[in-house]
Amino acid sequence: MSVSPLFTSPRRPALIWRLLRWLLAGVGIVTVLTLLTGLAGAALTGSLSKTWNLKDQIEPIRVLDNKGNDMGVIDHCDEVQGQQPSNPVPCRETLTLPLSAVSREFLLAYISKEDVRYFGHPGIDLGRIPKSLLSRAGGSTLTMQLLKNNVLAGHFDYDTGRTGVSRDVAGIFRKAAEYVLAPLLSLRYSKAEVLEMSVNSLPWLGIGQRKGIHDAARIMFGVPASDLSLAQSAFLVGLLPRPSTYLVTDKTPLTDSTERFRAMRAQQLLTLGLLHTHTLITDDQYAQAVGEQVQPSLWRVDYAGYGPNLMVARASRNPDYRSDPDPAWTLQALVKRELQQSGISPARAATVTLTIDAQAQRDLNARVSENRANVGEGAAVINVADGGILALASSTGGNLSGESGQQWAVSARRPVASTVKPLLYSAAFGQGAGSLNQLSRFRDQPTSYYGQAIGNNTGTFLNQSVTVREADTRSLNTVAVQVGLQYQQPLTRALSAVGYTKDAANTSSPALGTWRASPLQVAGAYASFANGGSWCPPHLLAAVYDASGRRLPLPPRSCVPLWDSRVAYQTFDMLTAAVSGDASHVKFLRPSFFSGLLGSAAQLGAKSGTSDNVNDTWCAGVTPEYAMAVWLGDPSGVSAVPTDLYRHQAACREISFLRQLPHTLTELPMPTGLRRVDGAAVPEAGIVLQNPPQNPAPTSSP
Repeated sequence: MSVSPLFTSPRRPALIWRLLRWLLAGVGIVTVLTLLTGLAGAALTGSLSKTWNLKDQIEPIRVLDNKGNDMGVIDHCDEVQGQQPSNPVPCRETLTLPLSAVSREFLLAYISKEDVRYFGHPGIDLGRIPKSLLSRAGGSTLTMQLLKNNVLAGHFDYDTGRTGVSRDVAGIFRKAAEYVLAPLLSLRYSKAEVLEMSVNSLPWLGIGQRKGIHDAARIMFGVPASDLSLAQSAFLVGLLPRPSTYLVTDKTPLTDSTERFRAMRAQQLLTLGLLHTHTLITDDQYAQAVGEQVQPSLWRVDYAGYGPNLMVARASRNPDYRSDPDPAWTLQALVKRELQQSGISPARAATVTLTIDAQAQRDLNARVSENRANVGEGAAVINVADGGILALASSTGGNLSGESGQQWAVSARRPVASTVKPLLYSAAFGQGAGSLNQLSRFRDQPTSYYGQAIGNNTGTFLNQSVTVREADTRSLNTVAVQVGLQYQQPLTRALSAVGYTKDAANTSSPALGTWRASPLQVAGAYASFANGGSWCPPHLLAAVYDASGRRLPLPPRSCVPLWDSRVAYQTFDMLTAAVSGDASHVKFLRPSFFSGLLGSAAQLGAKSGTSDNVNDTWCAGVTPEYAMAVWLGDPSGVSAVPTDLYRHQAACREISFLRQLPHTLTELPMPTGLRRVDGAAVPEAGIVLQNPPQNPAPTSSP
């Protein structure tokens, strides 16, 4: 018997076809939404043009010193077009290596672990889309990771607090942008080019904000990237998900450090297992790599067992480990700022030649990088002839951070204390008829400054007449204030001319160093004493070249007359007496017996200074060719310098660095119009000294 069609079920093929259409429509909607979201994210961040020109933009700036020696590279990774950097995580690019300079083992390990189908997709792997869209991490191809780290970094992951967007939503926007940009990048560059960019920009944040395989191989294993073994390569690749795991200190408990290294070992074995599973290595290669006792430079690892049974018995920090920063890394924020001040976009610069001497920079870093507890230190050395910076160093932050605010040699604008006194006396020496000179006399006795009692650092008074020369050597505040009362306007004009700034909250005499400056500015001011009275704005850039090797023009630099040349020499002579005189507090700066006997030692003058409550201790020095300033203290001005550093005159002991520098000119010639009286250079009878007019310093120096 037949059944009426009214009582039959709907045809199953029609239902399936309807479901398929709904599914395809849903996929289409998701695809369109993803495309629109990605396009919106890419447009908002200006990422389309950056992606198209990525290879040029991630190429770091090569840095040379004043002798043409390689100093390393400077990155572009914190630059946002016309804006302040939005990515608070500092990064560091490295020397770009061709794929031929990277070991085959590393390339195999990297691709096997991160994107095994890399050569078979157009930048996006359709099989990984669900995982990628539903998670802010994981599921990305190598191409997408390259975009994340070099194009989209900071625009989504780190700005959520500012924009009010949750991290999950921001992560989806970033992933969508990656899906739009990855095919564009694959269209623009070959697979080999994308892979090369990727391995040269891997974010090894666990080893000091470094990037790229060159630094990773050199810092972790002390070998070139071409010599990485299979075991070492698998170790590096295993670190990529959490590179900070690599960091360990000497205070990390042994149990914790051992467990941390075992976790890294597990990731290494996982990578080797993937290589073996994908038949990218043979059984013998796998067995050899599993049994290799990997020893990263930062770690000291004891293994137990052999071959496939090799295990980590204990692991701790290597007490002999030391990683000195490349000179270029310590200076990169300053170089980029000076490029911008010179009207040159850092993106245009391919090579820069600095005024820095690489050897002097390394030596100064070694002296001041001890990172004294709770004390910041900044030191600057400049060439007196033109203001070129020879070396800059800081003990906290400046060596490892890309933020110029941590480079105390430039950013620590602190009260300059008694280092101001030579500038005070220079102002007083050049005021025409009736000017003071080194032998002018004042009485060391209780003094006041508009009702403020003035005493000496010793807490005592000589209660007798002393020369300005002796007062400077003894750093007598009473004499400085008496001179300052007569010549305060010339002093403050000179301080403004060299970039010092007034501290409105400090109402004491400017003659006591209440105005503020950085070590670099103090060094620049002292350089004028050996440069015939001319002040040259300190600078880093000597030459800039673009990618084609064409030299880019820098603004013309000129030195500004600050003192009469004979005034400058008097002050230089007075400063050398502060080192060589009987009342000297810095006799340790005198030349060695043999160099003094041979006459090969350069003249060296110096002046120390200490601010109220000993929050700052200074020393500034000058030779016929170089000037240097050192500051020790609390940048916030809250804590006092430890007593042992203050009493040991740690800042002035750093000035002995000037003795290490080679000098062509060891003795400054005395200008005509001066004569020596009782060992001091003073004007001849009838000679009137007049300092030139002074204007505020330009703001273009570092």
